[in-house]
Amino acid sequence: MSDLLQLVFIGTLIAAIGALGWWLLIASEGVYLGRRVVIWLYDVYAHRYEGVKNYFREYEELYLAKPIMQAITPQTNPLVLDVATGTGRLPLALARNETFEGHTIGVDLSRRMLHFATQTIFPYEKTATFIWCPAETLPFPDNSFDVVTCLEALEFMTSPKAVLHELVRVLRPGGLLLITQRINTKFMPGKTWTAGQVIEQLESVGIGESKAQIWQVDYRKVWGRKKGESQPVGVKGLDEVLRCPHCKQGFMKKQDARLWLCESCGKRAKVGNDGVIELFPLY
Repeated sequence: MSDLLQLVFIGTLIAAIGALGWWLLIASEGVYLGRRVVIWLYDVYAHRYEGVKNYFREYEELYLAKPIMQAITPQTNPLVLDVATGTGRLPLALARNETFEGHTIGVDLSRRMLHFATQTIFPYEKTATFIWCPAETLPFPDNSFDVVTCLEALEFMTSPKAVLHELVRVLRPGGLLLITQRINTKFMPGKTWTAGQVIEQLESVGIGESKAQIWQVDYRKVWGRKKGESQPVGVKGLDEVLRCPHCKQGFMKKQDARLWLCESCGKRAKVGNDGVIELFPLY
């Protein structure tokens, strides 16, 4: 092989490796490399996430918070769960809505993203609580929330069906579910659902009245109601809904500004300096 051919071969190999790395780490956000890589990437880029996404807060309030509040009217004090909350875009959008008198609990497995969520929510910090825990096993009893959301995240989950089941489990009968369907799928084969598959999955876990709605270049919003009827939950103290993820029997009770304790098994959860409740892991 001539020197020129060797250079061409090496250059092509380097380009191919670079393209593969870009696809695995950037385009698909690490989803094919496992959950640990996905979390690591979000931790690494948490400080840049808001800038990369370039969310307009007015649009978030208009296209997320306002439709949610209209869908649950006349209730104004919903207890909301936002799964994979990231830097807290949904809690902030709701907090900025003039009719919102409720409380949002945001959960995520990226600790750094949650840290920035506590900064983003200012000066509305009394309207939201952030918890470090996995989406596959949510630390709440059945039927605990009026509204449950999960935006731009299901396709990055290790087990999206398990997560969807959990979202519906903790939603009260008649409660509102909002998830998203990835429609730009060219870089994520096998990790996304079609519109028909989304509706089918929702139906299988007890969601009716499902409908998809145009939203962004990469995503549709998908709305649904949990089958059945129940009275609104409304704002509650966190110790009324935060169940111990270890024994799954007792509720976590606040001991002081830095500690929550399970009343049944004695497991403890720290509270970070930024106010994030760290259920992952307990000690």
